[in-house]
Parts: sequence; structure tokens; C-alpha cells
Amino acid sequence: MKEKKLPPWLKNPYLYRFFQSKTGRIFSNWVLQGMLYMNPIEITYKLALDVIMVWILLALAFAEVTIESIVISFIIAHTINWIINCQPIALVRHLDWGQNDPHKFIEHIEGLHKRIQGKSFLIASASYGSLSRGNYKPTSDIDIRVIMKPGFLNSLRAAHFCFIERVRAAWHRFPLDLYAFTLQEALGKMNPKEPPVIFYDPESALRNSYPEVVGFQEFRTNFRGCLAKGDFQ
Repeated sequence: MKEKKLPPWLKNPYLYRFFQSKTGRIFSNWVLQGMLYMNPIEITYKLALDVIMVWILLALAFAEVTIESIVISFIIAHTINWIINCQPIALVRHLDWGQNDPHKFIEHIEGLHKRIQGKSFLIASASYGSLSRGNYKPTSDIDIRVIMKPGFLNSLRAAHFCFIERVRAAWHRFPLDLYAFTLQEALGKMNPKEPPVIFYDPESALRNSYPEVVGFQEFRTNFRGCLAKGDFQ
């Protein structure tokens, strides 16, 4: 299990050890659900889902609104949001629990690649991390970033697209790590030394931003070639 990257302000050694433990990682994953990393529009979208589900639960499950019923409703709503946003699936792979089926893994990626094409609210999309370096393990997830066009409506549509894809991934138990960023946010958050795998880049926004990139077809051909040779068994 790799060491978790924690905020620089978390210097207390006891808290540091806790959040590096499996229990601490599960707890922080449930609480934060990637919000420290998200674009503000995506954070707002996620919190709005929590609020909507809380009101639905209060209306359907409780005779009156009390502090206790609100707390219970929030815990249930936040947990549902956690599950449908695919956080547990990616988390268990980070903890080295369970294994992917490499055939289903590449099939889901190919489907996502097709669904990204031609989205009018996106500038580009790419995957990063171990897969961009050509490293695949049975516990791998895939880190994909969609680059949204400027404007509130484009940001909201990108956040909704990410939500739908996370729900789809959760249904298929696929370990997807997907966020929507502006181009500046993506360049600032992602490792510039890792050549991204280009999923969608009609205006060459990513190709012009990195010294080296990997085309999706090259990535797909290499992955399926290794699969045919039995390298992932």
C-alpha cells in the first residue's frame, strides 16, 4: 500500500499515522469524497446532492424534523453519495483489496473514451498516473481528468458528466478516479513529468502543454497486446 499524500499542514505525528492507516484512509475518504481536490463547481454539485437527499429522507422517513433526524439523514445521504460516486471502489484498490478483470478494465476505458468524444462543454480529456506510464497491476485504478470550457454552464455540465460516469463505474465496480478541471487547474495539479494518455484533444490544448503525450490508440493497442500475451494474468 503506497503512502498517502496528505496536506502539508497535517504535521501532528499521531494524526499523520492515523490517516496513513487503512482505517484513517477509509474515514477520510468517506468524509471528504475528493472535495479537497475538486473544482469549486464540482464541490457545489456534490454538496447539493447531499442536501437534496437529506430533504428526501426527512420527508419520507421521519415524522418531524429534529437535530437527530437531520444528523441521521445527513449520514445516510453522505454515505449514498459516497457509494454512487464510486469512491469505495477506487479506495479498495488503493488499499490493495480485490483485483480487476483486465478484460473488463480495458472495455470500460474504451467505452468511456467513446462517451467523451464531441462533448461541447469539454476542451480535452486525458488519463494520468500509473497507466500513463504503462504500468498496470490488478489493483490499478484509472485517473482521468476532463478539461472543461470556461463558463458556469460548461462547468456544471462537466460536473454532471463526471457524476454520471462515476455512477456508471460504481454499477460496474470499476475503479474510476475522475474529476473536471480547467486547463490551468489540470496543469497545476497533475505531474508534468507524466505523459498523459490523450482521450480527447481536438484543439491540441494538452498536446501543446506537455513535452510528450501518448495517443489513446497507442495506449489501447499496447494494453490489448499485453492482454493477448497473458502479461496481466
